Amino acid sequence: MDEAVMLIGAYAEEDRRLLELVERFPPAMRDLCPADGRLSLKQTLGHLAYWDDYAIRFYDIRCHHGVTEPLSPSEFDERNRQVLELIYHDPYEDVLCSYREATRLIVTFLRVHWSDLDDASRKNFKIPLKHRRHHRRHLQKLLESLSHELGPQDALKERAG
Repeated sequence: MDEAVMLIGAYAEEDRRLLELVERFPPAMRDLCPADGRLSLKQTLGHLAYWDDYAIRFYDIRCHHGVTEPLSPSEFDERNRQVLELIYHDPYEDVLCSYREATRLIVTFLRVHWSDLDDASRKNFKIPLKHRRHHRRHLQKLLESLSHELGPQDALKERAG
């Protein structure tokens, strides 16, 4: 269980760092996508919520019903695309709420089902953590690039609301 406590702590720290970064995004910048095709802040949060929700459902089925087949990469990409389309018109606050709920559920799942997971499954729960870290780093770069585009005075006005 020590490993679970460490992993849960790592999720909490990564979540804290991501939410701290999220708070720095001015409201007008939450839906802005960079020219290089990366996701906006809102899309990233929705993507992470979907990804984590998928992991929880997959391992919940595995814990309670045995073997389950994962989605193929193309199936996963298609569902992710559909999720991004669905959240396009959702308010930012709703998407942020879904991210926070996914975080709560993944931590709860780890607390409750850690002993039900085999070694491979336990190791696989590091993947969503690495995934979050990866996207947090991209969001940091996005915020920096968008701030440069707006300029310091515009960025200050945006933060003020």
